[in-house]
Amino acid sequence: MVIDMRTPGGGAVLEAELVTLAAEASEILGRRIQPPGTDSTDAAKRVLARLWDEAVATLSDTTNRADIQRTTALLARIRAFEARLAAADAAGSATHLRMAAQAIARLHGARGVDDLLSRAAEAMGAMGFDRALVSTTSGQRWHLHTMFVVDDKPWADAILAAGRESSPTLDGNLVESDIVQRARPGLVFDVQHNPRVVRPLVEMTKCSSYAVAPLTMNGAVVGLVHGDYYFQRREADATARAMLAVFAAGLGHALAGASLLDGVTALRGGFDRLTGSATASPGYLEGPALSARELEVVELLAAGRANRQIARDLAISEATVKTHITHILRKLGAANRAEAVAYWLRGSVAP
Repeated sequence: MVIDMRTPGGGAVLEAELVTLAAEASEILGRRIQPPGTDSTDAAKRVLARLWDEAVATLSDTTNRADIQRTTALLARIRAFEARLAAADAAGSATHLRMAAQAIARLHGARGVDDLLSRAAEAMGAMGFDRALVSTTSGQRWHLHTMFVVDDKPWADAILAAGRESSPTLDGNLVESDIVQRARPGLVFDVQHNPRVVRPLVEMTKCSSYAVAPLTMNGAVVGLVHGDYYFQRREADATARAMLAVFAAGLGHALAGASLLDGVTALRGGFDRLTGSATASPGYLEGPALSARELEVVELLAAGRANRQIARDLAISEATVKTHITHILRKLGAANRAEAVAYWLRGSVAP
């Protein structure tokens, strides 16, 4: 059983204590209670609930003072263990959120949609996934964009090729069709025997379960992210699904900004072709060059992000964001944020 306390050995300690508690309860209650042999916190909670019910039933049927004392003490231990398990869940949730935030932070600096999606699969490895797939969708079309396999790029490339060759469609026959239609994350189990999966893909991956979440932009599903724990030999669970959902939400926000950059680039290129001019790309400034961090800030300003959002996206303080903006305004000779963005979009900013 895996009860992840996010501390070295924490899950193993709780597991051993729960097994001991079940054994002692069996002796006190006079009936065998099978110790947990599961791999989830929810299963551990079910074991504790059963122990509680059995102890309450025993307490109501006995008048022996010694039995009453032992059973009452058992009830107290069960409640104490439930409290520890709840605390472990809370600590684990906070850690998972931090992991998702760190993975999203890895997306910063992407130069357009293609670069962003390419970075996203590897960024998911920062959340503990052994393998990750990032894809785009449009109607019934499902295009596999990037595959990540920890320490095995050739296998990742082979999986991606197999998936693309199968040309999967979201026509209602696949689990992914439901994910797109409902715009909600999900879990897929017994994958090798599941009739609603891309057979060539799952045969090559040899996975048994995976989590999948929709990638949305402006309220519409535009892609999917998949993740599993193949090398760790464990099933995808509710925690994996939640982490993937948080990451997909962050990726969706980043995708909106990346789409804007692609649009600006295309517009700039079209203008150049029409006028025959050589408008500089963000690019080159007659004056002090922006630093890499200042470029990240001005890109987020162009995407319409507020100071608070920029601080969160770049994992820095709002005060630091304001300092960067001050430097950007001074270097560009701009009077305000809008003017700075306009200068940058016109291609007057150095990389």
